[in-house]
Amino acid sequence: MNWNRIFILALFDLRHAIFRLKGLVFLLPFALFWYWLLKFLYEKGADLLVSRESILLLSWLYKPAVAQVLLIAHPASLSMFLIMALATTPFFAMLGSSDQLAGDSARQSFRYILTRCTRTEIFLGRLVSSYALVAGATLLAVASAACISWQIDHHTPDVTLLYAAQVAIITLLYILPFVTYMAAISSLMSSALSTLLMGIMIYLVLARTGTYLSNRYSLDIALVPGGMKEALLGIHPQDQMYALIGLLVYTVIYGVLGWLIFRRRNL
Repeated sequence: MNWNRIFILALFDLRHAIFRLKGLVFLLPFALFWYWLLKFLYEKGADLLVSRESILLLSWLYKPAVAQVLLIAHPASLSMFLIMALATTPFFAMLGSSDQLAGDSARQSFRYILTRCTRTEIFLGRLVSSYALVAGATLLAVASAACISWQIDHHTPDVTLLYAAQVAIITLLYILPFVTYMAAISSLMSSALSTLLMGIMIYLVLARTGTYLSNRYSLDIALVPGGMKEALLGIHPQDQMYALIGLLVYTVIYGVLGWLIFRRRNL
């Protein structure tokens, strides 16, 4: 395995994705969503997020301790960004990484690259490219949210920057298992649309099954990365650490599964 070839493949695919339909299908809805949300936070977030109604609503959705920590102890606008990022990352990550392998596998264009690269290098190159696309767009959104928080939240600049860095790390790690999950689905399918639909359907089935097993056996069972969303909010640091380790475990499982499927596929 040659990491230089992996980097070249990833860079070429990333440049191709940004300026073509493959990437614009993700970038346009992502940009519109975060533009309107960040605009709302900038114009009305200063008073609305720390109001009694917002604290009561967040206490009802999660727990009173969550509202206390996120809206009072931390910069409120960055906390709201983190909540919305964790809620929307599954969809946007799937949308941005749905055409890692499926389209070129169906067109059998990989056979021209296989004369110079191995299947493992192609798989990792596409995985890195898809992750870089989603992660890069997310980092821009985090930076925008940090600038807004700097202006409207009543916290010192060092507290804002430190929390913004924490939000960025959590969000970027949360993206990783979803991109590798879509790599596994994409290695099996023959088009980006079918990969996206199949990925969403399987994800919903796994999430529902995990909820059923948790209620049936009174255990915390998460069959998808989204099951660790509440732990990632950082109410208890040890829970957050366990959740981050769990995300890495999901990433390895999905990555190995996708590689095994892609290695055996007729290209």
